[in-house]
Formats: sequence, C-alpha cells, structure tokens
Amino acid sequence: MDLYTLPPRQKEVVRLIAELTEEHGYPPTLAELAKALGLRNRMTVHQHVVALKKKGIVRWEPGLNRSLRLVDEAEYAETKEQLNDSSDHSNDEKESTGIPFIGTIAAGSPIDAVGREEFLEIDAQYSASNCYALKVKGDSMIEDGIFDGDFVIIKPKPNPNNGEIVVALLEDGSATLKRFFKEKSGFRLQPANSSMDPIFVGAKNQLQIQGTVVGLYRKMH
Repeated sequence: MDLYTLPPRQKEVVRLIAELTEEHGYPPTLAELAKALGLRNRMTVHQHVVALKKKGIVRWEPGLNRSLRLVDEAEYAETKEQLNDSSDHSNDEKESTGIPFIGTIAAGSPIDAVGREEFLEIDAQYSASNCYALKVKGDSMIEDGIFDGDFVIIKPKPNPNNGEIVVALLEDGSATLKRFFKEKSGFRLQPANSSMDPIFVGAKNQLQIQGTVVGLYRKMH
C-alpha cells in the first residue's frame, strides 16, 4: 500500500475505516462512513472506496454487508501518525469553490466510477443544494441531449419520480445514468437511445438511487 500518495480525502477514508473497525469490532458500512465524513449521501464515499479498491488498499465486496477492510492493517498502523497529520493539514488548505466533481458516470453499460479530487466552477445555486458533478461516459442518453464528455449536475434524491434521469447504483456496485421508472415487477432504467435496451431491476434486487440530474454543463472546445 502506498498511503502517502493518496489524495487527502482518501487518506481520511482509510483512517476512518481503521478507526471505526477498531472502535466497534467490525467494519463500517458506506452509510456509516458517509456520516463520519459529514456527507448526506453515499455516492462520494462509494467513489473513494472504488478508487481505494483499485489501488489495492482496501477489500470490498459490493452487496456484502460490512465487507470493507484494509488490505494491510499493519502498514496502516506504521503510518497512522503521519496520515493523521496530513489529514489535519488538509483542513488548513484554501476552501475550493464550486461543486465537487467526483468522477465518471456511465451513459451506456454500468461502470465503476473513479473518484476525483476536483471542483467544477459553476452556478452557486447548485453548491447550496449539496449537488455534485459527474462526467458522462457513453451515448445511452444522447436522445435527451446528454453526450459523452458532458458534465451532469446531480442533486441527492433517493426517491425520484417516474421519468426523472437518475444516478443508479446497482447491486454489483456499478453505477449508471438512466431514466427511472417504477413498475409492478421492480424498476426500469431506460436509456435515451433507441438502439439500446433498458436495464430491469427486480423488486427483490438492490437498487440505490443516488440523485437526479438537475443540470447539464458542456465545455466548448
């Protein structure tokens, strides 16, 4: 594990995983991590955990309760003091403006989103509503005017209305951008591309709605 090169927020996630596990005797859930970080939704934590898993720092099985663990707890113990110091210093940094840009969302086949430590400068009305930005990857929403490379502005909303465009977190931990429809047998995640099929999620399967699209931002080159 290379803990020293982690972004400050990911260092804080590593620290909290270790501390909460030690305090309670079992690993924290994403919801508990989000609460400890002062966040209202789990999407940001999910991004960080996916990134840490890809870096080989944590083990985590989506859908398996309390499966989140550090790969090498001994190494963390050796670097604990330095990591805590760096986390404290990060709080002294100049506060960024705008809304958090936290990764990439699939407009196509579901993907693991990659966590980012950046801010997107945009209208202050969104930052006041705890919104965040995701960069679109894929073309499943092109008939709604959302194209590959666009940025969608997401407002946390776990209970969307039928027809709203949502960020959906599937049972395997992957995320996708689709229109949400509740049906008798479960849920339908509908692409806005006539060449693509919808994703059906049974009522007994796990589906988490992280938020709805409230804005679109496109950089002009």
